[in-house]
Amino acid sequence: MRIEDITREKGRLWKLTLDDGRAVWLHADLLAESGLKTGDTLSEDALSALSDKAAEHRAFEYALYLLEGRAFSYRELYDRLMQARHAQEDAVLRALQRLVRLGFVNDGRYAEQLARQYVEGKQYGIRRAAYEMRHRGLSRSDIDSALEPYDDPERISEQLLTLLQKKYARYLTDPDDRKMTEKVTASLVRRGFTYQQIRYALEDYYAAQETE
Repeated sequence: MRIEDITREKGRLWKLTLDDGRAVWLHADLLAESGLKTGDTLSEDALSALSDKAAEHRAFEYALYLLEGRAFSYRELYDRLMQARHAQEDAVLRALQRLVRLGFVNDGRYAEQLARQYVEGKQYGIRRAAYEMRHRGLSRSDIDSALEPYDDPERISEQLLTLLQKKYARYLTDPDDRKMTEKVTASLVRRGFTYQQIRYALEDYYAAQETE
């Protein structure tokens, strides 16, 4: 097959048009590396290898673009890359393997980052944090490992007491006001704490109020 035309497309993407009507899109770096020019001929094997390499390159470059914005789990990134135009699964998997080798994708590190964000930043309980992390495509083992340092009764008790003092104090002026207590409990359950954890924290909170 003969290359009839090489034209620049969007950004650094170039389109190679063949004499049989087919087209191959190459990143500028890959085109320069190949040394191809108008009039050159390609065998079917060479074309197939070039197409595979181009697809992997596109996936890799798109992944780097996405990773500039935030971290991704392996699964999240796979899903995003597969949604791209002209995506090829084999090429996407090879690009992901390369990203893992280079350290750009690391589910264990990402899980630790999210654990800090959800537990320390958003003040979620372990259940809510784990739920959010599962929706980021992380495995149970990575989630459990990342949340293990936070799954300590004393730390959780202190976290809840701080939340009650800073966020819910205006609702907890009367320990006999069952309606307000239930309202606060429901809110904390949504944050991922258990009923038992909340009950103990409320007891500690009211006890501290009595001694003041």
